[in-house]
Amino acid sequence: MSIRAQVISTIDEKGIDQMGPDDLIVKYHSVDVRTRSRLIVYSNQKAVVRIQGQIQGVFDSGAHDLQTPANPISQFFAKFQYAGNIPWEVEVLFASTARHEARSEGITQTKELVPMRYQVAYYFMITDPVKFINSVQFGGFKYTVEDFKNYVSPIVDQAVSQVLNLVSLNEVYANLHKITDAVTASLRSFLDEVGVHLITCRIVRLEPEDETMRRVVQFMALGLDVNTAIRARLAEIMAQRSDPAATNMMLGVPYYPIYILPTAGIPGGLQQLTSPPTQQQTQQSQGGSSQSSQFGGFEISRG
Repeated sequence: MSIRAQVISTIDEKGIDQMGPDDLIVKYHSVDVRTRSRLIVYSNQKAVVRIQGQIQGVFDSGAHDLQTPANPISQFFAKFQYAGNIPWEVEVLFASTARHEARSEGITQTKELVPMRYQVAYYFMITDPVKFINSVQFGGFKYTVEDFKNYVSPIVDQAVSQVLNLVSLNEVYANLHKITDAVTASLRSFLDEVGVHLITCRIVRLEPEDETMRRVVQFMALGLDVNTAIRARLAEIMAQRSDPAATNMMLGVPYYPIYILPTAGIPGGLQQLTSPPTQQQTQQSQGGSSQSSQFGGFEISRG
């Protein structure tokens, strides 16, 4: 951004607003403030003037002359009885007062040390730009929602872990409201200190990090018991590998491929082995060493 006709705003020379929807602070760096310089602050913005690292004035939406007798900037330089160009470095920081959404995510553990992945969404707005600018650190010309998310994430992680580390896996979703209340309380207390108002906070995702455990929990949520849910997950994995025994795994019945049956060469197959013996076969088995029997079309002598 550059000064055009001594007007200082977030609109550049091409008419493009440099304050994007995900920007919290836009810095107008090294402003050459002259006698008739005018500061334009648009809606959903507040302008903070900082001179030599010290904040000297905050301006609401509207047009402001930076060197009028009642202006705090003019009063600052009047102490030095200096007119014309200002020899000090002047920064104008435009802070967004619109509502923004950020999402913090991470991994914590349950009471049984089961890794759980979470994601927390929170909606906020900057109410005190002076506190906010003095609290955060940024080296570029913009401070975005992504930067603020990284700044707040440790607070969210601590709040989630304080509750989740004390409950077991089967009690996680029953205590979801406790986790939400803990995160909301911690965030609100922290954000108030940096000049940010927390509008609302909610947990949008809380699930085991392991894919298999996550699917088992989902199957149990459909009403399946633990054993059936485990079989369903194993059947899913087998089906992905085109394993023909996937259906049997789901139903919980054995699977006997025909090519591995020991009765493949026996006439009648499995039916002949599983059918009860006839009276003749019983007499032959009790006849002694001179008896013979039929097996697979061959006569076998016993003697």
